[in-house]
Amino acid sequence: MRPPCLVLLVDDDVRTTHTLARMLREDGYEVERAADGAAAVGRLARDPMPDVLVTEIALPLVDGVAVARYARSRLREIPVICVTNHPELLGHSAWALLPPAIVLTKPMDYRAFASALADLPLAHALAAVS
Repeated sequence: MRPPCLVLLVDDDVRTTHTLARMLREDGYEVERAADGAAAVGRLARDPMPDVLVTEIALPLVDGVAVARYARSRLREIPVICVTNHPELLGHSAWALLPPAIVLTKPMDYRAFASALADLPLAHALAAVS
């Protein structure tokens, strides 16, 4: 049996993050939250690494693209989902990440998000089982 997937949610909108974390936990995911980019980098600096990074782009202190790049410097294949009100801020940054980030626009359709999350190749989580 596969262990729960650890999702790191990064967003300065506390209400949104709280609601999304609750929904993910109800779906069987483990969830950790960070309210800004600096807190996210601090969390990513220690083990265990999350299996998935879900980040807003426009964050205080350190933006979401920098958070994603740091995550990828620690775990090259970590799946990244960027959730934003401002997809135009991304430009081509999401696609500069290899593999590319998934970009979802707020307000987010939870079913589409959950489907994208379920379809991710979670090699890091599966490696823990092997």
